[in-house]
Amino acid sequence: MNTHDPITEGFGRTPEGYPLGWPVADKVRIEPIKKRTANAIHTKYHSYVNTERHNSVVNHGIMLDGELVGAISYAYLLCSEPIAGYEPDEYLEVARVTVGIDMPNLASCAMSKSQDRFRETYASRHGISLLVTYVHEDWDGTMFSALADKGWTADGWSRGHQAGNRAENEIREVDKERWICDVTTD
Repeated sequence: MNTHDPITEGFGRTPEGYPLGWPVADKVRIEPIKKRTANAIHTKYHSYVNTERHNSVVNHGIMLDGELVGAISYAYLLCSEPIAGYEPDEYLEVARVTVGIDMPNLASCAMSKSQDRFRETYASRHGISLLVTYVHEDWDGTMFSALADKGWTADGWSRGHQAGNRAENEIREVDKERWICDVTTD
């Protein structure tokens, strides 16, 4: 049986991250990656939603010392209600943040850099003013609280429910905490 995976070859080869307290910001880069590469990473390594995001519009690879160790995907939400005063065409969801190695602060460092890149490129060209994400009720949202200086704030709870226009998925039954971030300010 061939176990070669050309999509994620090289992904996760950094066997260990850096220990807590090690300054990793200068070791982490964000690079655009193909949707299929991001989806392969999310499917293999995401902690509780290991499904593909077919509607992602921006996909960033998390590079640590030149090795691909994770992915961040941004997608339009399939809803039609304003959030925090923004219309649906003015916001995007941080749909998946996935890291494939166990390393303290890697996800928040990568999200910070990805958010800056997203704001400077896609958001500015497409009129996106708000980022939204949903955190599983059993997780504490510490990554986004760590990004308070980037504008992330908890915005309340979203009750779990199935979508009427898609196949049922168990994760949709789970309540999630909604986090928002205005990307029009630094």
